[in-house]
Amino acid sequence: MAEPHEAAGQVGLQFSVYPLRQPHLRPAVQAAVAAADKAGLRASVGRLSTFAPGDEETVFRAVRAAFRAARECGPTVMVVTLSSGLPSDETVAEIQGAAEA
Repeated sequence: MAEPHEAAGQVGLQFSVYPLRQPHLRPAVQAAVAAADKAGLRASVGRLSTFAPGDEETVFRAVRAAFRAARECGPTVMVVTLSSGLPSDETVAEIQGAAEA
């Protein structure tokens, strides 16, 4: 039996938001994460990136929404990684834990 992450049509999303020349970084990052959530993704926020699995349509809609929300706060760079082979929840937790060390 396949894990939920291995279900056909699932796409993994990882994105990082880098506000440029803004006095505070948090508003742009929080706006992007909230917009991705509103677009239908259940995001897991790490120290350096936000992770979320979803179907392809939802993931691409969430990326667009997240970028639009972040850029409303000012100049922004957003780095996006997409994957058709999704890591397990345990692997994601391990990666996020390593980033905190």
